[in-house]
Amino acid sequence: MTIIGQRIKSARKNKNLSQTELASLLGVSQPTIGNWESGNHEPRHAITSRIAYALDVRHLWLISGMAAPVDGESLATPVVGGQGQYLTTPIVHVPVLDWPESMDNFLKDTPKAQRYLPASLWALQPFALGVCDDSMVGEFAPGTLVIFDAARTRLYDGELYLFNWNGIAILRRWRTNPERLEASGDSSQFPSLFTEENPIVIARALQSIRELA
Repeated sequence: MTIIGQRIKSARKNKNLSQTELASLLGVSQPTIGNWESGNHEPRHAITSRIAYALDVRHLWLISGMAAPVDGESLATPVVGGQGQYLTTPIVHVPVLDWPESMDNFLKDTPKAQRYLPASLWALQPFALGVCDDSMVGEFAPGTLVIFDAARTRLYDGELYLFNWNGIAILRRWRTNPERLEASGDSSQFPSLFTEENPIVIARALQSIRELA
């Protein structure tokens, strides 16, 4: 097994994905994943960024083993900066959806997009919502669109997520020690939500865009 194959397998298992599930996220076949992990083939450099994002690990760690596999930074932030990184990031047409009235089968019934928003980012299952949560007015001005990725559900301290909280869609920042969902509005009106178990994560927020009238 090659070194990168070992890292792919380790990260995939850590994310509790089967080879078939990872293949579906990347748009490749299951035998391709098997060949990578067994060392029969190595992934082309062009797809390694997509593998890293699908597995919620740093690209630098995946290709070289350098640095920690994950940290507290948003994985939407490129590990390697500069114009070259930007120019190799794809333009994704993100569906803009209505804020869900109920979380029952949200994203499973293929909700109808109002329109599509072009954005430069790595995202496997992107969608955008206009912020409709009074608890986050300290974070987002009215009219802000937030782009999410439903493929990223691992919780990192300080990151923003769309949660399914008792069947209601809420946007909160995840905090640890103690584990809680933190609002950015009036704390007396919107106190932190404490939980003893991991909450249901729908997607991680990647970008916010303020649309001008």
